[in-house]
Amino acid sequence: MKRIQHQNTYINVGEKGHFFLSCEKTELENYEHGYINTNVMLNANYEAEYDGLMVMPTDDFFAFKQMQKTEKGMDLQFGMTNNGLEITEHLEFIDGVDVFKQTTSVKNTGAESVRLSRLSATMVTGIGLGGSKWHEKPERFLVYTCRNVWQGEGQWQKRSLKDLGLYPTTNHVWERSVFRMQSYGSWSTNEYYPLMIIEDTEKNECWFFEREGAENWYMEIMVFGGFQSEFINVSLGGADEALHWTYDLQSGERYQTTSAVYGVVKGGFEEAVCALTAYKRKNSLANLQQIPITFNDYMNCNWAIETEERLKPLIDKASELGVEYFCIDDGWAEQGVWTPLDKNFPNGGFKGLLKYMQEKGLTPGVWFEFERTTEEQAKKEGLKTLCRNGKLVAHHRPKLDMRDRRVWEFLFRKIDDVYRMGVRFIKNDDNNDERIGTNYDNESPAQGTRENSLAFYAFIDELRKRYPDMIVENCGGGAMRQDNGTLSRFFLQSTSDQEDYRLYPSILVGAMAYLPPEKAGIWSYPYPLLFKDMISGIVPEEELEGYKDGRQTVFNMVSSMCGYMYLSGKLQLADEKNTALIKEGIDAYRVYKDDIKNRKPMFPLPMRTMDDKTYNAFGLKGQDDALLFVWALEEKEFALDLTKYGYTSAEKFYPLQLENVAYAYHDGKLSLQFAEKYSATIFRLR
Repeated sequence: MKRIQHQNTYINVGEKGHFFLSCEKTELENYEHGYINTNVMLNANYEAEYDGLMVMPTDDFFAFKQMQKTEKGMDLQFGMTNNGLEITEHLEFIDGVDVFKQTTSVKNTGAESVRLSRLSATMVTGIGLGGSKWHEKPERFLVYTCRNVWQGEGQWQKRSLKDLGLYPTTNHVWERSVFRMQSYGSWSTNEYYPLMIIEDTEKNECWFFEREGAENWYMEIMVFGGFQSEFINVSLGGADEALHWTYDLQSGERYQTTSAVYGVVKGGFEEAVCALTAYKRKNSLANLQQIPITFNDYMNCNWAIETEERLKPLIDKASELGVEYFCIDDGWAEQGVWTPLDKNFPNGGFKGLLKYMQEKGLTPGVWFEFERTTEEQAKKEGLKTLCRNGKLVAHHRPKLDMRDRRVWEFLFRKIDDVYRMGVRFIKNDDNNDERIGTNYDNESPAQGTRENSLAFYAFIDELRKRYPDMIVENCGGGAMRQDNGTLSRFFLQSTSDQEDYRLYPSILVGAMAYLPPEKAGIWSYPYPLLFKDMISGIVPEEELEGYKDGRQTVFNMVSSMCGYMYLSGKLQLADEKNTALIKEGIDAYRVYKDDIKNRKPMFPLPMRTMDDKTYNAFGLKGQDDALLFVWALEEKEFALDLTKYGYTSAEKFYPLQLENVAYAYHDGKLSLQFAEKYSATIFRLR
C-alpha cells in the first residue's frame, strides 16, 4: 500500500488501485481491499450496475492498469475486462485546503459504441472503517443535508443513518441499502443543495461531499453486506439513467463527468464547512477585492414596476446614505428583448435616468435574464431556443440555447448598449427550469441540459473577460441555481427572495454553510413595501407607525451585515432616527466588509429551521477577533456558550445608537436580555 499525504489527509492507495481517505496516518496500514471509487452502469444492465456499485475486488470487473502523477494530483486508470472501456479517475489536490476534487472519464477503445447509463464522479468507500460497525451504534454517524425551496432556502436537517432508512436485514454479501437525494433540471438547488456532511462522532471526524454543476445530480449513501458490513460508502454524480441521462459512447470517444468535491477533517460540522469555504474561495474565478455598498430596488420595494417617479426618490436617498452601486431590477426593459422602456423615463429616457444616478455619485446596475427570450425575438434574430423532443420547452418563457454563438452575439450587443450608458453591475436571473432537460440529435435530455449549462458557463467567463470592471450577480430564481459550479463564476449569489425579515436568519445562517460569506447577497429592506401593496406603491400608515422604534431597521441591517449587504425597501420613507440607524449600519459594515473574505464562518448554535421561533446566531471569525451576529425572535432572554472559541471579552458593535440589549460575558458564556422580541445586534469578540 502506498500512502500519500495531502494537507491533513492521507490517501492510502492499494495494489489494485483503490484508495481510502483517512485523518490518521496508520489507520489503514494493514487493511487491503480492491475497490474502485467509481460506479458504472451499461445499457441499463443490472449486473453491470451490481458489479460496479458493490464493494468488490477490482479484478472481478475492472483491471487496475496504472497510477500516474499529474500536475495537480494523480490519475488512476482501470480497464474493463469484457469490452474496450478505459475508466480514469482524475484526482486533483487543492493546495492549502483539506479538499479533493475528482472527475471520472471513460474512453471507448473498442470498435463498437457502448451505451453508458450511469457513471459517477466518485464513490468514496471505507467511511468509518476501523471503528464500530455502522449499524451497531445508530447515532455514530450524523448526516447533515440541506433542504432548499423558494423563499425557504438553507434548511438543514441532522439525521442518523437509521433515520434515513439505512439498516441491515441479512448477512448476504449482495444486500444493498441506499439513501438517495437528487435533483432534476437546470435549477440545481431547488430541492436540496448538492452537499452532504457526515459526522463520525466515534472518531471525531467529519466527511463532506459536494457535487458541482447546474444540471441533474444525485448523491447516495450506500451500505453493502448487511450485518457483515464494516463501513459506509458515498456516491455522487449526474450521469444516471434514473435522471433521464444516457450517452452512446462512440469508438475512440471519451466522456468526462462533472466534478465532485470531498474530504475528511478532524472535528464536526463547522470544521467541514470551513474546509469547503476555503476550497470555494481558492477555486473561485470571480472575486471582489472590495465589496461595494449596493442597493437593488426589487425586493419589498419597486417590485419590477420601474418609473422615473418611483426611482428618483430612491436614488436620492441611496446617495444620501453612502450607497455606491444602484441596481434597477426587472421592469427597465422589455424582457427577452432588452430594449429600454424609454417611455417610463420622460426626462432623457433610460439613459437620462442613469445619467441622473451617476450625477448623484452612484454606479448604475441593471437586471437581466440572459437565457430568457420571446418566440418573436428568437425568430427575428435567428436564435436557437431550448426544445425537448422537437418541442419548445416553455412557450410562456422560452430559453435561449447557449450553445448557439448567435445567442452570444445578440446578448453582448445588449450588454454593450447598457455598458456605454455606464452600467457596471448586472444581476442575472433564471426564473424557469427545464426539469428533465433539453435535447437535439437524439441526445438524452439530461445530457442536453449539461451541455447547455457548460455553454452558459463559457458565456459568463467571456462576459467577465470582455468587461473586467463589471460585477455580475447570480440570482438564479432567488437561489434556485446556486451550486458551486455556477457560483464560482459570479461575484455574488442571491441567498433568497424571502420577503419577511423575521424569517431570514434561518435562511442566511444555513446559506453560510455552502456559500462563502463575502458572496452571500443578503437583503436588508427597512420600510418594506409588501407584495400586497405592490401596485399602489404605498406603504400603509399603520405600518409606518410600527417602524418608528428602529427595531425592524436594526434587525434588517444586522442580517445583511453577515455577508454581501444588499439594501432595498422604501428607504425614502425612513424618518430621522431610522435613517441614522441605516447609516450607522453602513458605516460599521465598511470597517470590516473587505475582510469578510479572510474570515471563517462560526456556528455557535445547531442549525435552526424557519419554524424555530426562539433565537439564532452566526459568527465571522478573524485572526484576532470575531463578529457575532445575534437575533432574538420570540425569546428575549437566552445565553450563548462560546467557550470552544476561546475569546475573553465581548463588546457591542452595532447598533450603538439604540439601547436594545443588556448583556454580560463571563467564562465564554454570553448572557443576553433584549428589550423586545425580533431584535438583533452585533458583538465583537476578542
